[in-house]
Amino acid sequence: MSEWKIDQNIKAAFFDADGTMISFATHRVPESTLVALRELRQNGVKCFLCTGRPPYTVEEVPLDSLEAFILFNGQFILNRDGVLYQETMDKADIATIVEQVQAGMYQCLFMTAERMFVSGHDDLVRSIEAKVGLTYEEDDPALALNADIYQLNVFLEPGQTDVVKQACNSIKMTRWTREFVDVFPRGGGKDRAVRKVLDLYGITPDEAIAFGDGGNDLGMFGVCGTSVAMGNGNPEVREQADFVTDDVDRDGIYNACVRLGLIGC
Repeated sequence: MSEWKIDQNIKAAFFDADGTMISFATHRVPESTLVALRELRQNGVKCFLCTGRPPYTVEEVPLDSLEAFILFNGQFILNRDGVLYQETMDKADIATIVEQVQAGMYQCLFMTAERMFVSGHDDLVRSIEAKVGLTYEEDDPALALNADIYQLNVFLEPGQTDVVKQACNSIKMTRWTREFVDVFPRGGGKDRAVRKVLDLYGITPDEAIAFGDGGNDLGMFGVCGTSVAMGNGNPEVREQADFVTDDVDRDGIYNACVRLGLIGC
């Protein structure tokens, strides 16, 4: 673990949502984080959301403080001028997963650009709804066959996901919670999306910092020159980060920005 010092002039900051910017306890963004974002912008640092959430579930996020938005774990990027990049999942893989869901092998949350719907509710679905403060609408999984799907949440616990991996040809999976695994196109992920954003804004990786707490954040940790794990983050995330700050509910983002000299105390 490094001392709280960075040599580069930081020009971009990427923030995960759940467990990083948004509290699991209150389902809100702490006031200290809002202050940090405002001060970062005042100091010339461009701030970006980088989340697995779709665009219609980020109402809690301070959109006015953010330059652009990486959504669906990197499959959809937009700013105030419009969509910068998008990629949907392979139709054959969607058909395979729909078949498995219909066979009762697991529940699945399907995400389009306009809505998301879950195939049904079980203990894992109800658990994550409580954790993130959302309620998922149920609908027929067959609707996904004729829709553009950007990402799935497959409700299988760790060690159970081979049934999906072995049946599909063009997917990648990442996990930030025990209840489900994120499933999206094989070439996707937060790492690719962060690279695209840095290129678009003319910022080098060494000039970027990333904040996260879950396994799906490790990709952007590998792209950005500086990485900060939340104190409430998963053990492997804390281990691989350059710095570990306080919990989201204990002013983790604000404290890290102060310690690193990105904002005033």
